[in-house]
Amino acid sequence: MMHKKTEVICGESEIIPDFDEIGSNPNFVFEPDPDFNPITLFNEEGSSVMVNSWLECANYVNGNWTNNISDFFNGEKVLFFLMLGFVCIYFVFKKKLIFK
Repeated sequence: MMHKKTEVICGESEIIPDFDEIGSNPNFVFEPDPDFNPITLFNEEGSSVMVNSWLECANYVNGNWTNNISDFFNGEKVLFFLMLGFVCIYFVFKKKLIFK
């Protein structure tokens, strides 16, 4: 049985993929499936790939790719810039109070 995430992103299939075989074969080629609607997937770094078969889609989803780039929200980066903004505002107001 496939992971729920694979079914949600790629759809249902009777195929039982052997991800170990796919990953260990550097010459593995995914055959396009004319009945499969191409899907664009994204990774944590913002890279994208368009998959053309259910097996290819399942392989990428198994490798932590997703169909929604916002799934990789980086809260640490937002917090860093928010704190940086507060520090800058603090020093601007502190400087204004000193030079009054």
